[in-house]
Amino acid sequence: MVNAALIGGEQSGKTTLALKLGKKGTESDIVLYNFVKGNNILAVIDPVGYPKSPKPLINAANMSDVIVFCVDAKGLDARAGECIIMLDLLRPKHGLITITKADTSNPYAIDELKNKIRLLAKGTILESWEILPTSTKSFEGVDRLKEILFEIDNQLKEESKALNDEPARVPIDHHFNVTGVGTVILGYVRQGTIHVREKLLVWPIKQEAEIRSIQMNDVDVKEAPAGSRVGLALKNVQSKDLDRGYILSKNEEVGDTFTLNCTTAKFKGEFKPGEKIHVYAGLQSSPGNVVMILDNGKEVDTTKSSGKYAVHIKTDKELAYTTGDLFLLSRLEEPKQRFLASGNV
Repeated sequence: MVNAALIGGEQSGKTTLALKLGKKGTESDIVLYNFVKGNNILAVIDPVGYPKSPKPLINAANMSDVIVFCVDAKGLDARAGECIIMLDLLRPKHGLITITKADTSNPYAIDELKNKIRLLAKGTILESWEILPTSTKSFEGVDRLKEILFEIDNQLKEESKALNDEPARVPIDHHFNVTGVGTVILGYVRQGTIHVREKLLVWPIKQEAEIRSIQMNDVDVKEAPAGSRVGLALKNVQSKDLDRGYILSKNEEVGDTFTLNCTTAKFKGEFKPGEKIHVYAGLQSSPGNVVMILDNGKEVDTTKSSGKYAVHIKTDKELAYTTGDLFLLSRLEEPKQRFLASGNV
């Protein structure tokens, strides 16, 4: 199974492309689509709540195995730069760029746009990504896009095998009550293998929950290995007690004070101690404050863009994490570029 996040602004054509890639499923500030072909399963994630809020964008990226960065054939929109900075901070392992609505342009203009994209992406994680023109009207490139995603799916299947024996870890991205079933969560098995009747804890609330049933693509199964997208019916926990980003596992660390080894954004990555920020950890988020910034062990009064710092932060609420998890810092009131830095805890 491969989870593909379609990233881009309001005019990027990502939602129209998502409709052509799979059947619409769960809808919230993130819309999920599914497509099955033989042994390959494609889950498409469209953060429709962006750009009004950066949270759906970050959540979609953190839910995914591969990023599909969407650019309208008419050109880069106002949010393209912010998306590139966010992706460069998160540094996804797999990604490609698609120029959508290719039928509205011409080969010369498409080549010119490719050059502009490469110039903007120079020095970022996107620099080496393939650029593929697509059209949902002529279907140019759409089948090739699916082929690329299924090639990544086959690669992920091999990579996931090495994670099957790790401790189970399932971040929750949706939760609700189902009549006659009870609490149901949707999530992705990041590592380990989960089993029916297995008891895990919900972090950070440390509430024990028993897995009553497991579904994969609407089919009941007894277990789900790493790399599986799952729907779980849970016992001993209520939906109202859950939140997006909570983690099902045996053990997590929980805290509200963190020291992050940060890399600041290439553009507008400046911030100071005492500043109010917003912190994202996986699918969790919380307001927070910058407590202290260290540059090579020396306390400084501000960061600079494209810098490396030890950043001490305090969040308003406790977050669940495992050592090595990547946190993202943002400034929500910034009108154009809201992402400041990323760092491992």
